[in-house]
Amino acid sequence: MPSPYHRLQRLFSRLNLWLAILGACILFFAATIIFIEVVSRAFGAGSRLWVIEISEYSLLYITFLGAPYLLEKNMHVTLDLVYNSLSTGWKALAQLVNSIVGLAVCLVLAVVGIDVVLDQVETGVRATTVMAPPKYWITLVLPLGMFLMAVQFLFQAVAALRTEVS
Repeated sequence: MPSPYHRLQRLFSRLNLWLAILGACILFFAATIIFIEVVSRAFGAGSRLWVIEISEYSLLYITFLGAPYLLEKNMHVTLDLVYNSLSTGWKALAQLVNSIVGLAVCLVLAVVGIDVVLDQVETGVRATTVMAPPKYWITLVLPLGMFLMAVQFLFQAVAALRTEVS
């Protein structure tokens, strides 16, 4: 029977996967509306201003929904040349330091992001664009993504500690 830690890890892994799939669907949607916009403009139709706005917001959502999954699968940017030249103990230490710094940064950004979102909800501020959506719809994904990345950095720190100890 898996430990509570492994069940929690599996829960976050599934959540990351589903959010990455949602990010991929948003990417497909954004690419589709841009394609339709390009084709319709080629045939003389007018421009739809909302297409650009939606594609801009989509980039933010794609990034912050997909990043925790990529971090979990170690598909993020690393300095392989330096990292691969380290011994196992030094790799574990480098991973631990990287995880602690990443955890701290992501937690700070998540907390600040939550504060910003709550302020935007309270004040009812809207984007000054054609669609004028409530700002919190746009910024809500940042604290979510940062929190999930912080959790992944925590899991990586625990894994690095276990590697260093054994």
